[in-house]
Amino acid sequence: MNPTLAYTLLAAQTLYWLYYLWQRRPRPARDDSALLLLYASQGGQAETLAKHLAQNLNTRAESLDAWHAHHPLKMLGGKTLILIASTTGDGDPPDNAIRFTRSLQKSGAALTDTRYHLLALGDKRYPHYCAYGHLLDQELERLGATRESPVTTVDNLDPQTIAYWQKQLGEHLQTTLDVPAQPPSVAATLASRSRLNPDSEQALYHLRLACPELAADTALIEITIPHKKDELRRQYSVASIAPDGSRGLDLIIRLQTHPDGTPGTGSHYLTQTLQPGEALKIRALTHHPAELPDAPRPLILIASGSGLAGILGILTRMEARYPAREHNLQHWLIYGERDPEHDRIYASCLEKQREDGVLAWLDRTYSRSKSREYAQQRLIDHADRLHAQLEAGAVIYICGSADKIGVGAQDTLRQILGEKTCDRLSKAGRIRLDTY
Repeated sequence: MNPTLAYTLLAAQTLYWLYYLWQRRPRPARDDSALLLLYASQGGQAETLAKHLAQNLNTRAESLDAWHAHHPLKMLGGKTLILIASTTGDGDPPDNAIRFTRSLQKSGAALTDTRYHLLALGDKRYPHYCAYGHLLDQELERLGATRESPVTTVDNLDPQTIAYWQKQLGEHLQTTLDVPAQPPSVAATLASRSRLNPDSEQALYHLRLACPELAADTALIEITIPHKKDELRRQYSVASIAPDGSRGLDLIIRLQTHPDGTPGTGSHYLTQTLQPGEALKIRALTHHPAELPDAPRPLILIASGSGLAGILGILTRMEARYPAREHNLQHWLIYGERDPEHDRIYASCLEKQREDGVLAWLDRTYSRSKSREYAQQRLIDHADRLHAQLEAGAVIYICGSADKIGVGAQDTLRQILGEKTCDRLSKAGRIRLDTY
């Protein structure tokens, strides 16, 4: 064969294969879909619902901030938005929607050709019910977007309300949607119950449930509460450890009392009405605030009241995955309660954790002691320790009442570390808020 012709054929064959490989190269997903499914989720419930819905609609679901990290707000123009939004704190956006919300409130983008459907998740027991969902609605309306269906608010993931919203959404999108709001409930029984602080003004109870179907590392459960002719759903953190140190499906529940003196429906049923051996329905829920670090890291655990349940659950699961002594981890627990005489709950259990090296430091504060100390004050007292732990890669978990330990601990951290550092740590998942 003529050498020139041979080289020409070889070059042509090489070019063909290069073109073939170039055509098959991985390509970024196109962003020209008219449908955009976004969520704002703190605990993971809105995210779970959005991702299940995305599978039905053959699309993808992203958090508001994840989407906004690659798109200016004007890219919402011409889209049909499906928004599923939770509310946290005092009507605030969840952590994965903060930057989007700031931009939205400052924006003057014209969204007159944008349509949206909005599902707002909340809990009627707390002020600012579904407030963030309503904020999104107001801001989108301000920019000219069209609300294609009424904003639907959901109390405690009520399945009937979610099913109604899905039916309404399906009609607008001309499709049928059947997405379960949550996994099905499973049967459990109350194995035992005891009061943790018999002489205290505010009763705290330890409950152990028996439920073989639930995974040992469950962080949050939803319990169905019978109420008159209806059913209510209440969520509780799993402590995973009893006061005697044994492991199980353990809860710490405060008997709530309303201002008029009537007891809280859920807490009264679980601490007074339900009897050992009786059955109840529960289900495990996704719960991002209680997720463990993906590598061995020291923990700074801050809790008050029944928030100790969430902290104990985190500590117990952390020790199972990354034993403190084996990984040379120094965990710090700060726990605040009311009265030093009557509210020293889990005293022997926590001391045993310290003696065994699971906890390096254990600080207990009491708001009704002579010094009237709150948990967050220990962060100020031991600011050097706080800085050293963060330098070592510590993750901070805050569990308890949103308007007490939630606000107090966050304000104190900003005072010590500064706003920018706290924002950076939150974005990196190193400040985790589990409040109610």
